[in-house]
Amino acid sequence: MPKIVKIVMNSNQQISQACGELLSLVERSRTIKQIFGRFSLCNSAPPLCASVFLFLLVICLLPLQPVLAHGGGELQISNAPVGAYQVSVWNNPPTARAGQTIHVTVGIARADTGEPVLDAAVSVTILNESGAPLVSAAATTEQSVNRLFYEADLDGVPAGPYEMQVEVTGSEGSGVLSFPLVVETVSLWPWLVGAGMAAFVVWLVLRYWRRGAKPTVSRRATVRTERLNDVALAEVAVPRHRSVD
Repeated sequence: MPKIVKIVMNSNQQISQACGELLSLVERSRTIKQIFGRFSLCNSAPPLCASVFLFLLVICLLPLQPVLAHGGGELQISNAPVGAYQVSVWNNPPTARAGQTIHVTVGIARADTGEPVLDAAVSVTILNESGAPLVSAAATTEQSVNRLFYEADLDGVPAGPYEMQVEVTGSEGSGVLSFPLVVETVSLWPWLVGAGMAAFVVWLVLRYWRRGAKPTVSRRATVRTERLNDVALAEVAVPRHRSVD
């Protein structure tokens, strides 16, 4: 596949999927905002409501990185010859974690023209150290946004070293490609960092709100204070005369 065609196709795929996930995130944030708008606390204390909303928004953004990783990813095999085809393979996320969905994207093009091939059969298999298949899935163009790639999701892979095997079968050639895959243990650092940032934002908003808040005085207390002030002024303006016996 020519480099320009490959880059354009891969970029279009990533942009389309990223836009779709961002729109979904925006809708989710609007729903959260509407729910909080129904409570009286949000009307009486807008900064407090805003801090809670920001906290939930950060929580929603935490899984955004693996979500946007769907499609594209790190190039593992570039233009490998399989019959009359050239095959490229990407996996996402680049660093797979235990229990995390591993997304595989396969691009097939004619070697002579660079035209995408859309009628091939593609299967993806993860093999353990002994060579036994651990999980397998069919990669199809129906799972791709622009229908120009073969994509598949592989779930339930524990931590450890593996081999990713991609089998391509077409009318003008067949073959098997493979590359090593290492699945790391789950890391809690992204969640801890996100929670810390959210807590810091909430603290800043609450601090600003407390500094700017003014004590409220009832109308009755205000009128009573004004009357007492008028009486005090009248006593000062009219001095008392001592009676003479």
